[in-house]
Amino acid sequence: MRLPRRALGMLAGSVLLAGCGGAAAGDPAAPHVVRVSVSADGLIPEVATGVAVSDGRVLTVAHALSGGHAVTAGGRRARVLRADRRLDLALLAVPCLRAPAVRVGGNARRVEIAVLRAGRARSLAGTVRRRVLVHWRDQPADRPRDRPGLELAARIDPGDSGAPVLDASGRLLGVLYARSGDDDRTAWAVDASAVRALLG
Repeated sequence: MRLPRRALGMLAGSVLLAGCGGAAAGDPAAPHVVRVSVSADGLIPEVATGVAVSDGRVLTVAHALSGGHAVTAGGRRARVLRADRRLDLALLAVPCLRAPAVRVGGNARRVEIAVLRAGRARSLAGTVRRRVLVHWRDQPADRPRDRPGLELAARIDPGDSGAPVLDASGRLLGVLYARSGDDDRTAWAVDASAVRALLG
């Protein structure tokens, strides 16, 4: 299953950030993806993906953000509005970004992951293997935390964290945050129920 060609074009890069008042190109119903970059004291910046969820708002992964370091989304300076480390989600304010409100989906099995490759939109096919409750901890001695998640059959690359997992209608089912260290055909996403909690 592939998204229509016109849907792929609107998934990324087509959000016009050249000035306030610019409008997003493409189908107004589908989400747009942007590159999120975090400065690293002169070193190679941390790079992730973000999905525009409404005018001036971008959702991405919290693990890519570093305290006090400058964040850009789609080439524009961004500000962290909320970050939830348990869910590994962060909401950014991005001035002048114009985008439709994201639609949150339900229970599709076949999905598309909207990623950026060399600044261009690309849609990766995937399958939801199962919905899971991920138990994780920052340090071995920490109490385990729970994260509602999706186990995906999909091949992803570094920098894809934060990419939206979409159904065939462009509705958001989850946000990609990791790939398996043991199996390059397995990836993990935060379930849309957690996205609703952060945006609500």
